[in-house]
Amino acid sequence: MNSIVAEKRYIANKLGVPYESLSQSYLRSETEVATQSVVDFTLQTNKVLAPLVTERLLDLNDEFVITHFHVGIKHVTDKTSDTEQLEALVQTYDSYSFGTGEDYLAGTNMSIASVYNGDLNFTIDRTEFIPNFPVRAFYRVPDTLQDFAGTSAIGIPSLVGGSPAELYESTCDRLASNETSLYGFFPSEPTKIDGRQTIDLSVNLGANIQLFSNTTPGTNYVVFEARGYLITNAND
Repeated sequence: MNSIVAEKRYIANKLGVPYESLSQSYLRSETEVATQSVVDFTLQTNKVLAPLVTERLLDLNDEFVITHFHVGIKHVTDKTSDTEQLEALVQTYDSYSFGTGEDYLAGTNMSIASVYNGDLNFTIDRTEFIPNFPVRAFYRVPDTLQDFAGTSAIGIPSLVGGSPAELYESTCDRLASNETSLYGFFPSEPTKIDGRQTIDLSVNLGANIQLFSNTTPGTNYVVFEARGYLITNAND
């Protein structure tokens, strides 16, 4: 039996949702970061004034069943550019895109990597669905990276060659290998949320920390994505 069919049947039986109402889909929320101890996400359309072009939020009358979820990080030079937002990859590790190499060499304070030492809290209608889930579970470093000349190299970006500026301006931190379509995702017990609930979703860092670069221009985001099944117009 097709695995999707089996999963849909299980969800329909477990949650009492009509099988034919389940459509494969995803949710995605992105939060611009500065200096903070908590990164909050908003999953519902009616609570976001101007969502990014890359976000996918839950409408008021829709329900969504979460089967997998992910936390990653993203960098853009111009946050007002839809083109840059669409071209930016969600990274599963801290890389030169975030100014890491340049900032470390300059001795300045910036540690987007601290996100991976935080914990995820997911509360639905004041009931904790996920109390403290380690963001470290989403951390992945690919075996193969692409250097600034466009050829592949094995190892971390600092071993590829070139100056930090060249590496930042290049595509050296882009994945040249990606094992599965759920790369960096973690499975979840099928959990239904809807656009009318009180949903609190955040990453707790434990202390106030700077998550942007002093030397690399641009904006850093922490990204939450959930995969699963959309139930449209469920609350009509």
